[in-house]
Parts: sequence; structure tokens; C-alpha cells
Amino acid sequence: MNSNQKISKIVTLSMAIALVTVCTMVIRIPTVKGYTNFGDIMIFVIAAILGRKYGLIAGGIGSMMADLLGGYFIYAPATLIIKGMEGLLFAIVYEKLNQETAISTLIAGLVAALEMMTGYFIYNYFMTGYAAAITSLISGDITQGLVSAVVAVPIILAIKKTKFRLINQ
Repeated sequence: MNSNQKISKIVTLSMAIALVTVCTMVIRIPTVKGYTNFGDIMIFVIAAILGRKYGLIAGGIGSMMADLLGGYFIYAPATLIIKGMEGLLFAIVYEKLNQETAISTLIAGLVAALEMMTGYFIYNYFMTGYAAAITSLISGDITQGLVSAVVAVPIILAIKKTKFRLINQ
């Protein structure tokens, strides 16, 4: 790999992280325990277009940065892992289904969203107890996951239809 390719990959990853952070922070719908955001949509798009490594890193670091910048420090470590795994899982399922259809894209989004919901439920359960964990799940995480999975589908299909390719990658 030459130096232009390395720089291109670093810039692409940095932009992906920034996009997740911005999409998480710009659209904030307050819930009982935090907020619902649209960062997951960007995680799904990045994972579908750029693959596993980008989905993992941009999902984890981008979402964690949003937590840190937004004052949700207690969630930052969990977010790094949960959202990183969400991006990785989306990419794995999307690749395994090997179909660029609305249904296969939606399935990948729903599987990844289920991981996110489960991850935050477990984290909240240990941090604040069952009642708070179930409240957070019902009041925000389910909506966030479902909306993100559905909204990401037409975006991903439109980008894929353009035969989008990065320079030097």
C-alpha cells in the first residue's frame, strides 16, 4: 500500500467517525434515559458501503465521541463497544446475505439494532437496575433501532445504485 492509499484510508475513516458523531449529536430526541439519535443510520450506511472495519471503528469511536461531547460520560465505554459491534454486525450480516435488496438490508439493520438494544439494556441493568433498563429500552432504544434500520435502507440502496467507489481504495 502506497502512502496515498494510507492517507486516503485515514481521511476516509476520520470522515466516517465525524459523520457518526455529527449525526448522533445533531438529531437528538430526548427520552427518559438519554436521547434517541440518528447516528445509527450513518453507522449502517458506513458499514454497508465501506465494510466491517469502518463500521466497527466509526460506529464505536464516532458514537463514543458524541457521548463524551454531549456530557453522557457514563455511557462512553459501553457505547464504544455496543456501537462498534453494531457496525461490525451490520456489515457481517449484510455481506453474508450477499444481496443488495431492501429486505436483506433491512434484516442486517434489524439484527444490528437488536444487538444495540440488548447491549444498552444489559449495561443499564447493571448500572441502574431492571426498571430503569426496561424504561430506557422502551422509551428510546427500540424506537432508535427500528427507525434507523428502516431509514438506512433507501439511503444504502441509493448509494449502491450509483456504484460509489472511493479514490485509492
